[in-house]
Amino acid sequence: MRSETLPEVDTTRRRVLAAMGGTAAVGLAGCPDGDSEPTDTGTDEDNMTDESTPGASVPTGEFTASVGANPSTFDPQIVTDATSASTIESLCYETLITATFDLAEFRGLLASEFERVDDTTFQFTLREGVQFHTGDEFTAEDVPFSVERMRGTTNDATVAWIDSVNVQGDYQVEIVASEPHAPAFTDISAIPIMPSGFDAISENPEEDEHDFQSETLGTGPYTIEEFQSEDRLVVSAYEDYWYDGGDYPGTSPWETITFRVIPEQVSQEEAMKSGELDMIDNAAPFDLAQWESENAEVVQDVGVGFDFITYPVNQEPYTNPDFRRGMTRLIPREDVIEAIFGGNATPLAGPISPGLGAYYDEEEEQRLREEYVGEDVEAAEELLDSAFEEEDVEKPFQVSLITNVNRTRERWMEVVQQRFDDTEYFDAELDVRAFSDLVPFLLDPEGAAQSTDVVGIGWTGGSDPDGHVAQLLHSRNHVPDGFNWNLYENEEVDQLIDDGQTTIDVDERKQIYSDLQERVAQESPAAYMWTGDQIDVLNPDSVADTGDWQPHPNSSLRYDTLYAPVRGQLVAPPES
Repeated sequence: MRSETLPEVDTTRRRVLAAMGGTAAVGLAGCPDGDSEPTDTGTDEDNMTDESTPGASVPTGEFTASVGANPSTFDPQIVTDATSASTIESLCYETLITATFDLAEFRGLLASEFERVDDTTFQFTLREGVQFHTGDEFTAEDVPFSVERMRGTTNDATVAWIDSVNVQGDYQVEIVASEPHAPAFTDISAIPIMPSGFDAISENPEEDEHDFQSETLGTGPYTIEEFQSEDRLVVSAYEDYWYDGGDYPGTSPWETITFRVIPEQVSQEEAMKSGELDMIDNAAPFDLAQWESENAEVVQDVGVGFDFITYPVNQEPYTNPDFRRGMTRLIPREDVIEAIFGGNATPLAGPISPGLGAYYDEEEEQRLREEYVGEDVEAAEELLDSAFEEEDVEKPFQVSLITNVNRTRERWMEVVQQRFDDTEYFDAELDVRAFSDLVPFLLDPEGAAQSTDVVGIGWTGGSDPDGHVAQLLHSRNHVPDGFNWNLYENEEVDQLIDDGQTTIDVDERKQIYSDLQERVAQESPAAYMWTGDQIDVLNPDSVADTGDWQPHPNSSLRYDTLYAPVRGQLVAPPES
């Protein structure tokens, strides 16, 4: 950052929609400037302060929020779900760089300076004096260790493009790509740094002896204090956190953050109304009016994730694209958005969501919905008649739909199930499972990959289009190597994803993702539904100023708003 102090972030819908880069964290619910991404984000001098600054403050606040499920893992490098990402990974661990809340630029986190030297080379100067929660000092050796530790995991795509990590000194690192990689900074911002000298972990997470539930190993502003399965997760402020500068305290003002595990949306709302919670993360978008009579404030902004339905493309008759597209054309997106989301969502034709700014074309989206995947009962019947005849399928065909416990998602999946069931073509039923049961089923090569189930779920996405397509659609990311659980495979789609990753120029990338959207709409391996707004319900008495509360567009980072000083974000306790 080239200014002396960190500016306050004033994100608006317009600014988010204009942003073109940012956070990579993706999971189940992954700013180019023309030729490259932002480079230098600041120096240690920018972040120095004296004893009179807020850096000397002592944390006193306590904050309690809800989460819909247990974290699936406490190891940040193998995270596959939004709960683990938003609580453990983003609060207790850090990366070399990070995106601002408006997704407009990257800033140095564990790196004090960084730059793209050329299309394949990236230089990082690391902060000195940073300590892991173990007490070990952060040095350059920890960077190649952290990269290698992610290889071969479900998150391998985040590091697969990296050819080498060259240590050039105790606080100097060079990352070299095998070929140009457009979302390089985005991916680097999603590599949690781990201590290479800690004997209880290795480059293979499966061989670790460390109990991550008892002790976090990051450099982040919080450490784990307590975890009670199906009840609560508590993190506390890390007193030796490295940050010291500007108008922000060097330690989080929140002494503890407690996450209550409350799967049911109604139960979250009741706990909020009774004063047990300071914030809920899963408010029913169709009933925001209920908070007008409560001591609560609704804070919302545009999101980057999306809801979607995946078809078992390798199971007959789903092998027929007309069959899949016929089902997709029965789905009443716009009606669902009004009735169930209260209008707080944007309909989609494919995986490129409005939060991707330059890569999202509203007119093109409308054309794709009209031509390929939007609701059109007559077109759906023509496609299904053709597919039923080609595949020699008798009516009604049995359809099993699966989703997770979530009142909003259950409601729109019920609409989809009912729409299918009301036709002569299908006899449809809905199976609702706990999120903690559904995710392992999806990521198991013997689970969803071999089933005939139609799955409805959410994807947190990211602010680069690659995070919306590569993990879900590329054939090299079939489970367990990625998140492509329906084992979709198409050479043209693979090539377009590869081209999008290796093309640096934004205008050229826009055309690539436009072509990809069209091909995916034609193929319909999934029905892309909508991008819902990020909605948080907050107790105004729990913070000093509700105006400071900024919902992050990526739900995997939603609690960062409490304390993210490098990104200019802080919500203070009321006594502050």
